[in-house]
Amino acid sequence: MSRMLAVAALVALWTALVGADAPRLGPTIDLDAPGALETLRQSRPAHFEKVRKILDGVVQRADTEVPRWMQVSFNARDVDYRPVVLTSHPPKRRLSFALDDTRYEAVVTLTNVRGDVVPLR
Repeated sequence: MSRMLAVAALVALWTALVGADAPRLGPTIDLDAPGALETLRQSRPAHFEKVRKILDGVVQRADTEVPRWMQVSFNARDVDYRPVVLTSHPPKRRLSFALDDTRYEAVVTLTNVRGDVVPLR
């Protein structure tokens, strides 16, 4: 019984320590929502300028450069730009990142990727 209590206490302690290290983020903003960019322009102009530059510049870089470029150029954290291309025309990818205490999410249209139909062998 005391062993089970000790394990439970260790699990609770570990959970508290992991939770304490997690960054505290405020709201998540879906940049694809109608009016989201205009609202951002009015409420947080500095973030709006960074987001606009990020969305314009992300497709001009190689996939592996995007997270580092965003961190260095815009102080973005927790950048997620997975190499999964959405099956649409034109092709798109999901991008998410944090600026200060706000998380932003968008679907980015890839203008530098061509999709070819390849017959099955």
